[in-house]
Amino acid sequence: MVMSIVNVATLKEKLSYYLKRVKEGEEVVVTSHRQRVARILPASAPESQSTEPSRPVKDLLKLRGIKPRRTISAVGTLLEDRQRR
Repeated sequence: MVMSIVNVATLKEKLSYYLKRVKEGEEVVVTSHRQRVARILPASAPESQSTEPSRPVKDLLKLRGIKPRRTISAVGTLLEDRQRR
């Protein structure tokens, strides 16, 4: 696959031109301050980055956060901090 690299400002100026190239099958890499920030691919291009989840989504409901060992009063902590100052 052919690839073009273009910065954000140039892409904004010539968006139609680059979209036409993408439509013709070319990949366009967008940069900002010489760092790659995005890729524009043809809609028919295979998605090489997508992967199946390792666990079912319903397993997320079973996850619980970490419980603190003891409860701490936020107001009490603020008052203690103010007294120290």
